[in-house]
Amino acid sequence: MQYTIKKSENLKKKFNLKTLDSKGKEESSHEEREIEMNEEEIEALYRNASKLLQRGAITEAIKKFERVLTFDPDNYGAWNDLGLAWREMGNRRKAIEAFDKSLELKPDLSYAWINKAQLVLSSGKKDEALRCYDEALKYDDKIIQAWYNKGGILASMGRDEEALRCFDAALALNDEYYMAWMSKGLVLMSQGEEEESERCLDKAYSLNPAYAWNALAGTITGEDIGHASGMRAKKKKE
Repeated sequence: MQYTIKKSENLKKKFNLKTLDSKGKEESSHEEREIEMNEEEIEALYRNASKLLQRGAITEAIKKFERVLTFDPDNYGAWNDLGLAWREMGNRRKAIEAFDKSLELKPDLSYAWINKAQLVLSSGKKDEALRCYDEALKYDDKIIQAWYNKGGILASMGRDEEALRCFDAALALNDEYYMAWMSKGLVLMSQGEEEESERCLDKAYSLNPAYAWNALAGTITGEDIGHASGMRAKKKKE
């Protein structure tokens, strides 16, 4: 009986050992498959994460972006998009860290500078936001959104002439950019330039009456003015 038990224990140990060996091999094989994930698979994972972000499935998107970065830590686009996801979650610290990592890998990624600018501006850091917009424009001076947002910050700081130059730069890129016409008109109005101000406000109204009325009524916030609308205007022009 004792032998039988011993024999059973040996068999059990042998069985367990085989099972563990098999499990270990499976895990090792799984890890190898992950390590050997090719560029197409990583790209597919990245696209899936981006779609989740667009649909508002932020938590799942973050998991996917982080997985992409596990395999491709130098993917500056994924770092930028991870920053957008963390921003949506309200985690400014992690969002900034992700944008900074993206910019560390690709300093000329203008939209990462813009994303960072919008985030630091929401914390009231106007000077730092201006620096970010300057960096974005240094690498791409055709970004309407950057010119417009920079002008808005300068206007809020009382730096009217600089603000007007920014609005003019935006309008040079798209003369149907009604938000820039509106903002330029309001700055000119504050300077007492009534005739020129009226011309700008009329132009804004002709392009988008609802927006012009809401802007004059003060029902559009700075954040609403400065974010996606500039890109919509650019797309309209194109």
